[in-house]
Amino acid sequence: MGVIKIFKLVNERPRIIGVALVFFSLAFIWQLGTPSYAATKVPDETVSVVLKPRNQTKLFKLVYNTSNPSSIKYHKYLEPTEFANRFGAESNTVKQLNSYFKKYHLVTKPKKGNLVLLVTGSKQNLARAFHVTLIKSQNDGVSYRKMLGKPRLTKKLTNKILLVSGLSRYYAVSSRYAQQPASLASKIQSSHANDGYSPMKFVNHYGVKSLYESGNSGRSKTIGIISFANYHYADAYHYWKSVGINVRANRLSVSRTSGTKDNWANAEETTLDVEQAGAIAPDAFIRTYIGNPDTTGMISSLANAVAENRASVLSISWGQSEATLANEIRLGITPTKYNEALNLLFAQAAVQGISVLSASGDNGAYDGVLEGNQSGLSVDFPASSPFVTAVGGTTLSTHQWVNHKRVITKKERAWGTDIVNPSTTTSLSFNNLSKLTKYFVGGGGGFSKFNSTPKYQLGVSGVNTFAAIKKWSFTDNRIVRVVSEPQKYGKSTGRNLPDISANADPVTGYSMYVSGSKDGSDGSWYVMGGTSLAAPQIAASLLLVGDDNGSRLGFVNPIMYKLAQSANSPFTPLDSAENNNNLYYTGQPGKLYNQATGLGTVNFGKLSMAIKNNY
Repeated sequence: MGVIKIFKLVNERPRIIGVALVFFSLAFIWQLGTPSYAATKVPDETVSVVLKPRNQTKLFKLVYNTSNPSSIKYHKYLEPTEFANRFGAESNTVKQLNSYFKKYHLVTKPKKGNLVLLVTGSKQNLARAFHVTLIKSQNDGVSYRKMLGKPRLTKKLTNKILLVSGLSRYYAVSSRYAQQPASLASKIQSSHANDGYSPMKFVNHYGVKSLYESGNSGRSKTIGIISFANYHYADAYHYWKSVGINVRANRLSVSRTSGTKDNWANAEETTLDVEQAGAIAPDAFIRTYIGNPDTTGMISSLANAVAENRASVLSISWGQSEATLANEIRLGITPTKYNEALNLLFAQAAVQGISVLSASGDNGAYDGVLEGNQSGLSVDFPASSPFVTAVGGTTLSTHQWVNHKRVITKKERAWGTDIVNPSTTTSLSFNNLSKLTKYFVGGGGGFSKFNSTPKYQLGVSGVNTFAAIKKWSFTDNRIVRVVSEPQKYGKSTGRNLPDISANADPVTGYSMYVSGSKDGSDGSWYVMGGTSLAAPQIAASLLLVGDDNGSRLGFVNPIMYKLAQSANSPFTPLDSAENNNNLYYTGQPGKLYNQATGLGTVNFGKLSMAIKNNY
């Protein structure tokens, strides 16, 4: 790698608005020589109504059966219409809801599968239909719209609804409570494509090359990207051409929810996802699902992707810490059953054969610390869902100069900046973002407080036990560096994450080309890192594994955890307890799993062969 000029650090999750600012233009209309003003139309809003499923217990059982080779349901996937008939809300319920909302001059759009109904109309009509009052509120300097009362329709229809999202929402000045890229750890401007690693580094290092040699390139398959910002097609094509990857001219497409046409904040995140996924699976189509950067946008984008059923894999690089979400729920911003709703959509994806991968975050074991999380340890959501594959981060072998000293990483390890930061006493304010972005960088991982330990993790050595080095103490509204704290061991419970990991350190990062502006005039090369870089790479790799096996992989986690315990495992556990941590959790020597890197790294060629031989 050449000499790189540091341009801009964005480990602080970029400030993203929850609703777009509407700038009212003052248009003069001249009539009979007298000026008057054109009335400005207030844009309609869309809320997501998540319906209660039928037979939820049977649905979750089917999710596991589609991943169980001993089951007659193994890899027998449903179409969205089949899902609706078996597990979605009854068609008559959807018709009754359509009729109800029509009375309030609202437009409804049911998504295939009958789990989500999008309802669009004026703010006033939405409030009347749901019998709530909408007020402006503030918390800790953040403005948001709060809903007074619980959403209700008729008693019969209210009982059919799991949650309503979008009545409470963030204002444009808000940043703390919006969806955030789950990584995007560092963006370093460079002069050309060769300053960072090319996709071939990933291909060669993680065993993808053998899949190419077997003729797998993703042809006629689709990778779905869940995102909340637009991007320029031209950037992706320029990137692939510059790194020597030949692609078809019509491989890119976008599905947007209403009101997202001008979302350009964090365009680099979407661009990164598309470029990396498209590089690893060069013949696959890439379809991006873009929603507003809030919980309603997450629900609607996922519902769109699952309803279309075009993508064999979905990659999500955005999320929030569970600590932040818990606070949102307390304030009434986010529905109480948001976690349950997304788990249902992920379950629908699973029984349709769609693999879902999510970045685990870039603040190490302290997810959300840059968003105001003062509670200490936390993990990222939706990576903490048991129905997604959570992607963690590693650092490749390298050397770098820190404070005039050469720091050597001899072998791949968990990604965490402790190795390059001095171990002297440091006290940080939560408002000192420049310092926080220096110290709190690493792959996300830990224990979920939202979801219990899934059965595919139970019994795997290292799951629900941990080894850790406490480096930070969260006290008195400050974060204090702990010096000479002995290693600690313990037990915990909850969904353990991540599941698997790959290179995410910007020091050993990959090149990308991006234009952040709407007109695309500021295209530049950068060197990037982050778990949101690893997530689309792994999503594309799993697409190729499915290609090699002649089927969608679907819910792949149970298979991976089972294979990790086999004699010829395709996983390399990073189990060392020395210089191998994500700022808290370390490897567990001799155990298959740890909360810094999960099952470790994957050889995707060996994974594909193991699935063929064992299933």
